Amino acid sequence: MMQTASIPADSSTVIGDDSMRKNKYFMGISLGTPPVFNLVTIDTGSTLSWVQCKNCQIKCYVQAANAGQMFNPYNSSTYSKIGCSTEACNGMHMDLAVEYGCVEEDDACLYSLRYGSGEYSVGYLGKDRLTLASNRSIDNFIFGCGEDNLYSGVNAGIIGFGTKSYSFFNQVSQQTDYIAFSYCFPRNHENEGALTIGPYARDLNLMWTKLIYYDHKPAYAIQQLDMMVNGIRLEIDPYIYTSQMTIVDSGTANTYILSPVFDALDKAITKEMQAKGYARGWDERRICFISNSGSANWNDFPTVEMKLIRSTLKLPVENAFYESSNNVICSTFLPDDAGVRGVQMLGNRAIRSFKLVFDIESMNFGFKAGAC
Repeated sequence: MMQTASIPADSSTVIGDDSMRKNKYFMGISLGTPPVFNLVTIDTGSTLSWVQCKNCQIKCYVQAANAGQMFNPYNSSTYSKIGCSTEACNGMHMDLAVEYGCVEEDDACLYSLRYGSGEYSVGYLGKDRLTLASNRSIDNFIFGCGEDNLYSGVNAGIIGFGTKSYSFFNQVSQQTDYIAFSYCFPRNHENEGALTIGPYARDLNLMWTKLIYYDHKPAYAIQQLDMMVNGIRLEIDPYIYTSQMTIVDSGTANTYILSPVFDALDKAITKEMQAKGYARGWDERRICFISNSGSANWNDFPTVEMKLIRSTLKLPVENAFYESSNNVICSTFLPDDAGVRGVQMLGNRAIRSFKLVFDIESMNFGFKAGAC
């Protein structure tokens, strides 16, 4: 239970740190009594939060010193494992398609998470006091205490903002005056971003589209209707766009689109770039270019727009493209079969420096470029 009766909004600083893990964004939380600081990845594409725990025994990773101490549940006077027959345990098992996960002699619920990247975390489902950046605390915060973790980063773990009741966002938002969250991930890691849970600053410059709960994943989605390169529509049947929604996934770097859309986008961008003297890269599944003059001019690159319901997401050149290596510039768009086949995802590279608003009460998604 929240110690204060109501939280108008709770704000945290967001940072990018490639030494922790490239193309991820982090915020600080504290768990336990006394509180232990942990730097965790912000992930709108997953639900259950987890941190690596001190009693990790199977597969563990080296946690960076500035990510905080590894959480030791035995040192927290407020930590407890969640029982096997509890609603939280049964609901989590059903959502994650875990057929059975329980240590009966300890009456301890187990969790098992696997990500599209192949990474995973397995451990005990527990609850403890969560302290936010504002120093407000939530008792009985549900999270995973990871004891078997295949993870490529060196930060403390992941916090999920997905749609289920036990997500970080939904546990915190129960005590806010308005059910929403917003964030801005900085393009330059020297800058700081921000994340707010609860009421957000209303901005007339925000563009809005419909926010949708994705069918079989605990994630938020938007509906793409069309796509343009330099203002010209792609040569593709518009029906293909509406066959799948697009998940907004802060934990994924690139943007994945259906293969027919990718092929049409590739054709349109390549036509524009070859006309300006750029050579197309050899990899058919990545849209990359090399300047024949030896250096790339960002002004040469075309604009890319994604038409949505009620609005259009216009990507600045530095969001639609990035420097993969010296003088090699690539598009942030990849075909769906390079990720999870049949799943479209709007990754963080395309919308860095954008203010994004997930207004759950009105089921609207807002965006504004150049906000951080």
